[in-house]
Amino acid sequence: MVAIFLYNILLIVLYSITLAFAINAYLKERKKVFLFISLYLAFFTFDNVIIYMTEFINYFAHSYDQAFMSAPAIKTIIFMGNAFLAISILAEIRKEKLTIFHYVLLVFLAIWMISIPMLPNSAIKVWLYYLPNQLFLLFLAFYCWQGTKKKLAPYTSGLLKKLAGINLLFSLLIILEDNFVIFNIDQYSSLTTKIYNRSISEDIFSIVICIVLLQFFLKERSPQTSTINDHSVMIRQFCQDHQFTQRESEIFTLLLLHHSNQEIADELFLSLGTVKTHVHNIFIKLNIKKRTQITILFESYQQHYHEKLA
Repeated sequence: MVAIFLYNILLIVLYSITLAFAINAYLKERKKVFLFISLYLAFFTFDNVIIYMTEFINYFAHSYDQAFMSAPAIKTIIFMGNAFLAISILAEIRKEKLTIFHYVLLVFLAIWMISIPMLPNSAIKVWLYYLPNQLFLLFLAFYCWQGTKKKLAPYTSGLLKKLAGINLLFSLLIILEDNFVIFNIDQYSSLTTKIYNRSISEDIFSIVICIVLLQFFLKERSPQTSTINDHSVMIRQFCQDHQFTQRESEIFTLLLLHHSNQEIADELFLSLGTVKTHVHNIFIKLNIKKRTQITILFESYQQHYHEKLA
């Protein structure tokens, strides 16, 4: 019991530390991806607390197991929250919005998990409840792999490849573990309902995700001591390489911060028409047509610099 207690404490500490980095990143940059990551980690923490309570509080475990077999509202909310946030995070990494297909997939997942508990209690019922979530993780692996074929910055493509491998591996491990536990350990008789709620594979998956995120926050986003890697110096070098004028350089810097034309005009005390002209000239020099391509180009430029220095 002591080992389980310490294990849970370490998990919660890991989630909390990673969550703190994500919240800090969101407060600094206000990017939706960091908000989604923060909520995703919050669901990790909430799920682990519920499982911990089933392991240490007998009456809670009994009530939770009984509720799970009839109307698993808590687990369904956790699964749906994780599913929506996971696919939203990956869409942000891929520089795109969720499509109708994604929303239909999420609605189907929700309907399935609401409908399955209506079946008679059995191991098959529990297996059917969990199966779509495991397959959804497999879909996320494909979604990540598909993203590597898009024209993204090298680091972003590398991150998607890593996440594709992680999702693929753990979707298979979770399926194998759940099949064994559901059909060989759990009890679903009318007299006795005893469910082993913790999935070790899911725990390891969450740990690996936290490690990947911490690596990103600590290594990829840490302040650089070298002036060559300083963000402002990098922007200046990028502007020089593309022969921007002084005004174009100022506007390019604000475009990287996702400012609208009107916000740029207000900040630089220019007319909206003048800003549009400068933005048009920047697009011509970069040979692009969309604002979203600016960040991709600059991230790729940064990556090439880091690779030269490595």
